[in-house]
Amino acid sequence: MYIQNNISAANALNNLGSTEVQLTSSIQKLSSGFRLNRAGDDAAGMSIANSLRNNLSGLLAAQQNASQAGSVLQIADGATQTISTILDRMKQLATQSASANVTDNDRQKIQAEFKSLQDEIDRTVNSTVYQGQTLLGGGFGMTAGGTAAALPNVSNLSIGGVSGADTFTFTSSGAGKLTLTNGSGSIAQTVNVVTTGAQTLNFDKLGVSLTYTGDPATDLANKTITTTGTGASFRVGSGASSDADNNISISLGNLSTGASGLNIGSSTVGTATGAASALAAIDIAVGKLNTSIGTIGAAESRLGYATTNLNSQYQNVSAAESVIRDTDMAQEYTQYSKLQIMQQAGTAMLAQANSSQQSVLRLFQ
Repeated sequence: MYIQNNISAANALNNLGSTEVQLTSSIQKLSSGFRLNRAGDDAAGMSIANSLRNNLSGLLAAQQNASQAGSVLQIADGATQTISTILDRMKQLATQSASANVTDNDRQKIQAEFKSLQDEIDRTVNSTVYQGQTLLGGGFGMTAGGTAAALPNVSNLSIGGVSGADTFTFTSSGAGKLTLTNGSGSIAQTVNVVTTGAQTLNFDKLGVSLTYTGDPATDLANKTITTTGTGASFRVGSGASSDADNNISISLGNLSTGASGLNIGSSTVGTATGAASALAAIDIAVGKLNTSIGTIGAAESRLGYATTNLNSQYQNVSAAESVIRDTDMAQEYTQYSKLQIMQQAGTAMLAQANSSQQSVLRLFQ
């Protein structure tokens, strides 16, 4: 019989310590709901779970993008319906004015309404905005650069009516005149300018406007503005693969009445001849409008499918992370109950082991 070392008590204490460590871990899992609370719980599992959680963050942002993109398209869709209604009325007025039973005096009254409807289309286009961006002016999603855009005295640069890359060139057309020409040379417009102060230069035929401080006829001569992009791009994926896999791009088009848009800004119904020409122009404008409506509708449909897919991906990836990271509460509580019993039993056995060597005292009696 030995008294220097109580091996039974040491074994009981060691087992009790191990049980308490496991019990502490079980309590942490039950209180947090996570099976993995630190890398030591499962290093490989923690790494995989963190990757899945990172993916979930991207998918959540993509869901929000798709939802906001849908809102953008709904705003544009509502405006196109308004413009469609206006074109219907303009068609009625042009048809009425083209008839011989209408007098010249009547045509002037019809022309007044016709002109107001032209102005209303442009007002609708200019006021259909999202986060400060005009949706139906042709420049939504486009970026502008070039030598003119880089000048510090150029501000409020707006590009519309462009569906892809183009280059606009300024040329001086004599004292107090500045001309802007598009890349193909098919459209050129000259405006009057002053030599000092801030002024707005509006090249509405090309869909370009800007504010310039100074003498633009001299300073902007031979300067260029370049546009890039093919329209707005909505990010509906979080992957690092090609843009085609993660983006939905759409060009909403230019629905202003200018030459770069519906091209009915110069139409008039003040004469029978003008009304006949206006009818042809309105038919072409309706076709352009319907193209934009079809593009918007197709994009809305595509975004709907993309949103459904994102929701499914988010649910499935979330489930995959849950399997790795989350605690099975029923299983863990069973383990917790077992460890509680083992702790109580270990404590009792440690007490018994500590008192077992007291029998040595009988040898001294």
